[in-house]
Amino acid sequence: MQSSDTAKLARVLGLLGSEHAGERASAALAAHRLLKRLGLSWQDLLTPKGEAARDPSHLRKTEPPPHDALGAAESRLRQAQRENDDLRRQNARLKRRLEAAHQYQRPPEQQE
Repeated sequence: MQSSDTAKLARVLGLLGSEHAGERASAALAAHRLLKRLGLSWQDLLTPKGEAARDPSHLRKTEPPPHDALGAAESRLRQAQRENDDLRRQNARLKRRLEAAHQYQRPPEQQE
């Protein structure tokens, strides 16, 4: 595994700790796809180099479990809805602050 692939995998795996289920699901899928593209299994990745030569049983490839695309999409939708609700609340709060600040401004002095 090249160092650029290792760095990419490390970045992707770092997202598994996200608070958002959609980000976690996307990170897991990205890690799976990266290993598949490299022709590796998780066993290949986790087996120490010296041990791989002694125990070739890890070379048996297994089918990955089917990806739950609908579940991941629903999770991302819920995340987007929460973010949208948060932005709406923030927008309303800023409007109230702007209106309050506008009410307290003195009208410009009129010239005689």
